Amino acid sequence: MQSIEEFPFPFSPYLIQNQFMKELYKCLENAKLGIFESPTGTGKSMSIICGALKWLLDYEKQQRNQLTTAISELDEQIKQYNDSSINWFFVQSQQIELNNKRQILQTKLNNIFQYEQRKNTLKEITRNIYNKKKNSCNKNINSIKKKDETDNSIDKNNKNENIEEELLLEDMEYLENFEDEDKEEVYENIKIFFCSRTHSQLSQFIGELKKSPYSKNVSVVTLTSRQNYCINKNVKKLKHLNLINECCLQLQRKKTTVKDEKDLKRRKTTTNCPFIPGNQDLLLGEILIQIQDIEEIVQKGENLKTCTYYTSRKAIPYSQLILVPYNSILHKNTRVSSGINLKGNVLIIDEAHNLLEAIEKMHSVVITGKNLLHCYNQLCQYQKRFQNLFSAKNVLSLSQLNFCLRKLLTILGATTKSNPDDFINVKISPKLYKIEEIMTEIDTVNIFELLKFIKNSQLCHKLQQFIEQYDTNLKIHNYNTKTCGIKQFLNSIKTKDIESDVMTNIESNEEQLNNPIIAIVNFLECLQNCSTDGRISVIPGPTVGQSIMKFLLLNPAVHFHDIVRDARAVILAGGTMAPMNEFIEQLFIAAGAAPERIVTFSCDHVIPKENIICNIITHGPTGIEFEFNFQNRENTKLLDELGRTLLNLSNIIPAGIVVFLPSYNFEELVYKHLEKSGIIAKLSLKKHILREPKLASQVNKILEEYSFYIKQPQNSQNGSLLFSVVGGKLSEGLNFSDDLGRCIIVVGMPYPNIKSLELQEKMKYLNENIKPDAGQNFYENSCMKAVNQCIGRAIRHINDYSTVILLDKRYIHKTKVLPHWIQRTLMIHKTFGSMIGILAKFFNKKKINFDKKNDK
Repeated sequence: MQSIEEFPFPFSPYLIQNQFMKELYKCLENAKLGIFESPTGTGKSMSIICGALKWLLDYEKQQRNQLTTAISELDEQIKQYNDSSINWFFVQSQQIELNNKRQILQTKLNNIFQYEQRKNTLKEITRNIYNKKKNSCNKNINSIKKKDETDNSIDKNNKNENIEEELLLEDMEYLENFEDEDKEEVYENIKIFFCSRTHSQLSQFIGELKKSPYSKNVSVVTLTSRQNYCINKNVKKLKHLNLINECCLQLQRKKTTVKDEKDLKRRKTTTNCPFIPGNQDLLLGEILIQIQDIEEIVQKGENLKTCTYYTSRKAIPYSQLILVPYNSILHKNTRVSSGINLKGNVLIIDEAHNLLEAIEKMHSVVITGKNLLHCYNQLCQYQKRFQNLFSAKNVLSLSQLNFCLRKLLTILGATTKSNPDDFINVKISPKLYKIEEIMTEIDTVNIFELLKFIKNSQLCHKLQQFIEQYDTNLKIHNYNTKTCGIKQFLNSIKTKDIESDVMTNIESNEEQLNNPIIAIVNFLECLQNCSTDGRISVIPGPTVGQSIMKFLLLNPAVHFHDIVRDARAVILAGGTMAPMNEFIEQLFIAAGAAPERIVTFSCDHVIPKENIICNIITHGPTGIEFEFNFQNRENTKLLDELGRTLLNLSNIIPAGIVVFLPSYNFEELVYKHLEKSGIIAKLSLKKHILREPKLASQVNKILEEYSFYIKQPQNSQNGSLLFSVVGGKLSEGLNFSDDLGRCIIVVGMPYPNIKSLELQEKMKYLNENIKPDAGQNFYENSCMKAVNQCIGRAIRHINDYSTVILLDKRYIHKTKVLPHWIQRTLMIHKTFGSMIGILAKFFNKKKINFDKKNDK
């Protein structure tokens, strides 16, 4: 395919956007693995849309033209043989061979035409219904509604009779899910799967897609979990994703014997969910006609009384662009169950700067002693109640699961008779185990067969129903034993001493406490990994319940191998992808990719040099050297110097200042010291002071307050100052554009804790499996990648302007790993006064330019 010079674009593209689209087009055409870096604010999303979709439409057109041309050429050859006087036997054999080739090509071309015809038919049906048959549609909806009410009344009458049957584990091989029964053979066109981290980012991408020149030319569907798409209120109220999945599948199973299953399958009997199948073709046509986000599809599904989850999956064969969250692509089981086939298709992963960490986190599982005790207790009571009704195979499998729980408790230094609040009698230190060491403890159990039993029997769902139906006290494993005196006092002290983020997250997760088997099953699934790819971390707590067992994935490439092998092309895109060697070595090559298949692209920022200044400051106003390492974290002189620095900067910098600190603990320490020393009170005269909240639910409130005091300064104030945390809730994905971010200050360097057993094991793994210095590079990069993300909050569009200040002398040796567009105006200041002078000139010039524009 020839080089492309022009791309349809909603406005005149920047030079770097043209370069981005050309390189992307070339990468897709040549089936490469690409790493693309385009700074935030350079129109990356629109460049991806226009570059990728132009290639897709060109490729589809080229495929049709090639088939048509090849068929015409074969027709010419056949005609020549018909006119030939060569030996008839030779002529006949050649004609048969050519006709066979022609038939294969004609079948492919016919499949394309049939696919397009079916797609257009679905669209036309939808248009006709909404233009001419609205009343008929309403009648259908009402009839569905009446049927729903009738079914509900029948269910209520039979509810009590079926409780025992619902809770029993079924001793049978389940048939395929409902959606596979009526699966049609549809021509599979080449597709682009676009993947981003969150649903909000996918919604933003849909907004850009609607503005693009391709909004009317492509079919788009967004895939997401049942948790987001399910419209059955009785199912959705379960909240936990695993339970929603299992409940949905359970509703689709017929309450019949094995003998009746095949007959019922042939009859295509309805399910127990009133929204399946529903009028899926009508909703499917809606999806294909125009680009819609998740909320719009759900709303239309509710109006039509049709399951949006299965309709979105049914739309995959007819779609050209499929939007998916990270988990749906990067987790193989989710990918398969969602009907995603990457074979020969294109995968674009946006916001990919933390892709390695995302894969590791996605496949890491944490369980506690409390989870293990709760799960064991629930299983024992469930088994005791239905012991005589279970088959021998089910009893054996449940006993094997209980055996595994007992062994895991033993590793934590506890027994099944332990109380979650009991002290651990055996002295246990934090330790990392290889998978094979844990498997040795449960070597009498076939973990693969056990997990198969749990899945097929739907044990998680059955156990949850049992808990809700018979004993709500099982949700929280309460014991009647009471402690008092010295033991109670010591226990309370030890509990307060815990400072573990993991423990905090576990304790705050109500679903995991109420449904501990889900976490246990996820943990057992991790034991299926290759022994060299992961480790088991055991962290003892002051009590049995607070002890932690965590699976750590060390090799994210193991879950990327199938993607690299199957996909035509894979594109990793982000605002800051440096250092790219990490993705090349630890992801692509480690996943089996050939080095010559990998390409990289990095572009500069669109903003002019005069709109950004980056300063590294080594000393404060009184000459104290800035080095915010762990040893100096409580140095009061250094903290006082930081306070004086912020005071001076607040006098010069207008509007919004965001101060990033290395950790939540250090942010707490700094703020309390500045508050005690009176600096916060002085700062408040110039800026409205705010702090990053620890709860995600409070982020919007803080940002609204931050914005309000910038737009409407109070009294002597000239804006707001926001204390934030590197890697926290405000360091990624948020826009501090224009006055919201006139200065980004990064205090210190956010290195991870080098004493962490997990970090040491990761570095050791990289040194042994990637290259000798890969571990140290990983440690350094972890810090600078986080810093670069913070810097990326500064500039959001071509006319924006901002300043970046790095407060630590160690940044002098890290200038080469800062973003290229920052390096252009980077200045190192040995004295505080020189930096203040440059900042004052910068903002004075911007103020003069602003006043001139207003005068005009």
